[in-house]
Amino acid sequence: MLYTAPKLIELLEKQHQNRGKADLFKQGIFTIQWRAKCGSHPHPDLETMIPASEPCGTWTPNNGCPRNIARPEAKRNVGENYQYFRELPYRGYLPASSIRGLVRAWATKQGGEIKSEMERLLGKQEDDTINAGKIEFLDAYPEKETKVTLDIVNPQQDFQVYHNGQSTPLSFYTLGNGNNKIRVKVAIRGIEGKVTSEEVAQVWKWVEQALSLYGVGSRTASGYGAIQANSKLKLRSQPNHKTKTFTFSLYSQGCGGASVKDIQLRPSHWRGWLRSWVLRFLLGVMSRQDAERTIGELMGTINAENDNSSQMGCLRLEMNLQKLGKKEWYLESDDSPDFYLWKGNLKLTAPTNILNKIILPIVKFAVSVGGVGRGWRRPLHIFTMNNGRESARGCHLILHHKVKDKTTEELKTKLFGLFPNQPQTWQTTYDNWLNSVREIWGSRIRLNANNNSQAEVFSPHTCSVYVVPYPKEDPLDNNTWGDFDYVEDTRGEGMDLIYQPTYKRKQDVGGNAGSGGAYCSWVSIKRVNAHHPEIKNSFCQEVVCIFMGGIPVNHPNHLRARFLRDLARINGSRNLFGLIAPNPQ
Repeated sequence: MLYTAPKLIELLEKQHQNRGKADLFKQGIFTIQWRAKCGSHPHPDLETMIPASEPCGTWTPNNGCPRNIARPEAKRNVGENYQYFRELPYRGYLPASSIRGLVRAWATKQGGEIKSEMERLLGKQEDDTINAGKIEFLDAYPEKETKVTLDIVNPQQDFQVYHNGQSTPLSFYTLGNGNNKIRVKVAIRGIEGKVTSEEVAQVWKWVEQALSLYGVGSRTASGYGAIQANSKLKLRSQPNHKTKTFTFSLYSQGCGGASVKDIQLRPSHWRGWLRSWVLRFLLGVMSRQDAERTIGELMGTINAENDNSSQMGCLRLEMNLQKLGKKEWYLESDDSPDFYLWKGNLKLTAPTNILNKIILPIVKFAVSVGGVGRGWRRPLHIFTMNNGRESARGCHLILHHKVKDKTTEELKTKLFGLFPNQPQTWQTTYDNWLNSVREIWGSRIRLNANNNSQAEVFSPHTCSVYVVPYPKEDPLDNNTWGDFDYVEDTRGEGMDLIYQPTYKRKQDVGGNAGSGGAYCSWVSIKRVNAHHPEIKNSFCQEVVCIFMGGIPVNHPNHLRARFLRDLARINGSRNLFGLIAPNPQ
């Protein structure tokens, strides 16, 4: 079927030129960096169809879909949607009303003269009085036909933090499939006789700002719908907000999308990672109720319990991947067992004091004791399965950021995190974070509320962080495994301990999530490329974090208490933060 949707903008532009009114028409190319979410319903219902796509085929599947789930509004699980409705017979686009709404939201938050000008040019309604706008927004279609495709969200908070049952993945639909960026043509036009060319140009600048800053579609705070103008643009951010940009490299056993076979790193991996870590920290200083209330204020909630409505958070996340091959956003390792490499940048935007004093210190800890995505609790290593086959397990996350040199004032790239050879910075960073929490949410502070909770609580009284020696060298060499003799050489003393029969696949320590039960590990291990100060041939170390989950460190029999004592007994083991094992000798 011939795709002619973008031609409308071209024809309207020519019409304005022929009438000598070209200056009342503005258009440009914007690039959606990843997927853009359609609607808010988990099934392809009317909300999905109307605001995000137009029919280009029949709904009735011809692939054996059972009649009781063949209708678009039928309730299906992820597997059924993946089998029968992986791609919808609809061409996606950005509705004009959505673009106009984003511009209004941006201008409203800017306030002052911009807000009043926006109301004059885009219209305003007060009670029964309506002042019509003077600018028309056009639907924005991709340059190339782009279908609406299946995606999933898989909430992990209850499983990863509270060790409750694994959640059920939910389906939703997006513009694009996540494999390619999407170029869309956006346009506005002024109503002749009611607006000047200068005013049209002014509104167009607002369009560029609003789309580039907020993104398009829903779930934009989670990284969906990030969009960039093709022109060089200095963003005018929301007042009193700040953006922190990291560059990242992630070596991983693999992250999946709607199917585990779809190798894909997604913004939701990052948001779930950050949300869980923020909750772990808040549980260390607040009651569970206040901790969950606070994380809702920071990162939003869906179907809030009290009023059955959603709550918008103040933190926005955006991931932009770097293309590492001709077609792919990742590199597959050159040798086996296979692992995958992603590179890109991660942007966090929030009110300045929240970002600097609350979020970034938590990110420092999170990147220092684990990774992101599948296998985040283990460093990337080689694991020999029961059938003798070798497999990659875990991940290795590296974050860099730009820091201004105090002498030269030049920006220099540095690692972001806490380091094992600077143990004093761990407690200092936490103390500064706690003081900031007191300043912002002083009435909610209850330091010992969850000390005995069976949950992952990050505080000096509920978890313990040690650093132990080895492996001798980094087992990774860019996108290949390094030079080593045995698979055990990819692991350090922390991994050797967790793989001991006493702890391996035990739900109270090592976990056994692969069996389908609610048994994720209570231990997180991160490999760092830093020479051990006492052991000459240990050019790498492992940072080991164990959440006690309400178990006292002096408990005589519980596996987590035993693991902590064994961890402290390792030659070269040093405590970096939190609980100290009693009588480690």
